[in-house]
Amino acid sequence: MLPLRRMITVEPVIFFYMTSTFIMQPAYQNLVMDKVCQELYKDTSICSDSRQREIEEIESRSSYILLLYTAMTSLVSIPPAIMLGSWSDHAGRRSVMILPFILSLLSGGVLLAMVLVQSLSVYWCLLAAAFIGLTGGHVSIFLSSFSFLADITVESSRTLRMAIAESMIFVGGMVGFLLGGFLEQEVGLAAAFGAYIACHVLAILYILLWLQDPRPINSPLNFLSTENERQESGAFILKYARLSFRAVFKRRPGQDRLKLHLLILCTFINNLVSIGDNSVLLLYLMYEPREFTTAMFGVFNSARMFLLGVGLLGLFPLLMHCFKEMTLAKLSIVFRVASYVLLAFSTNTLMVCWVAIIGMPGGITQAVIRSLSSAIVGPDEQGAMFSFSASVEATCILIAATIFNGLYPLTLPTFPGMPFIIMATFSIIVFILMQWISEMPTTQPRLMLQD
Repeated sequence: MLPLRRMITVEPVIFFYMTSTFIMQPAYQNLVMDKVCQELYKDTSICSDSRQREIEEIESRSSYILLLYTAMTSLVSIPPAIMLGSWSDHAGRRSVMILPFILSLLSGGVLLAMVLVQSLSVYWCLLAAAFIGLTGGHVSIFLSSFSFLADITVESSRTLRMAIAESMIFVGGMVGFLLGGFLEQEVGLAAAFGAYIACHVLAILYILLWLQDPRPINSPLNFLSTENERQESGAFILKYARLSFRAVFKRRPGQDRLKLHLLILCTFINNLVSIGDNSVLLLYLMYEPREFTTAMFGVFNSARMFLLGVGLLGLFPLLMHCFKEMTLAKLSIVFRVASYVLLAFSTNTLMVCWVAIIGMPGGITQAVIRSLSSAIVGPDEQGAMFSFSASVEATCILIAATIFNGLYPLTLPTFPGMPFIIMATFSIIVFILMQWISEMPTTQPRLMLQD
């Protein structure tokens, strides 16, 4: 039997980060809408009425402010995402894992100040975005967490461990949306941002007191260990960025290099879709004829995340006894496409609820992609590979925001669901790429679970 510290590792880290993220996401979107309304109308009575806030001018301007916020998060996070994974191969996973939580505390402080000080402009949210991006944000959490799992697992159990960790994204999302929706509705935005800050404090304590680096490491500051590196400005970034690129582009047996590139492309498109979903979903559901309240939005997203988590924790392990993981990954994409098409044409609450049910297996694909990618590279390249993948994810934040936040105001008068049709189209592209990958010869066999 595995020691407890090998059984429970990075799962709570991902849980705390995603819980805080999904508490903050609708909260900062509502904060932006409040600030925009106040700047446009200078009338608190108008801005306190959620129906008045649904007018097209507020929706459109808020969407563009959110585009700037996401662009800031993306641009600032790209350099850290490129270097931190390969640095973690030498300095340890915990060092990289804890950095995003520390700066996220500052981000939470800025957003909380915006709530408490009404005179602060809506553009202060860009400072909060910069703090999140400086250490890579969620991509740094993912690259350090999945590298940690790759270090402590063997290939036969890696896919399931990756799936369990991936499920924490959705379990955290469920808790975050429920808690965030309740706090915003019953207490206010200040309480939501306070809970956001509390999640980061708990995560920092967990990393410091519970997690142990899986491999012997040098000092976390080993990048300053030589006189030459102390004298050369930028040597640290260039050294670890080079290692990340080398891990992805080096020659490998058979078609493994091409397979790795296609898997990273699938990760990019999946994140493009997920970020686009998060960017416009609140605006879309609050607009007529759906007219969701903040509490309804929180309940819907909580149910959606819960079902995605159940798909990974319960359904996926059972199905792996009967089907190959690649088959399950492709079936997952089919259900995801169907859910987005239905969401695009949803006109009432019942149709939106069916979206969550149909999309239940949608998280399986990315868990399989992470496991396959990890199996291709060596033990000393896990962080570097996930770092490159994370930098691609950071880039797609900006692209997704440009596509979906830019498209939504344009289609609002005619067909508001068009962004979700685009998401379904991107998911079909992932299906085609996964089919291509499945037809490549495998260097190492991938096994189904046996009873």
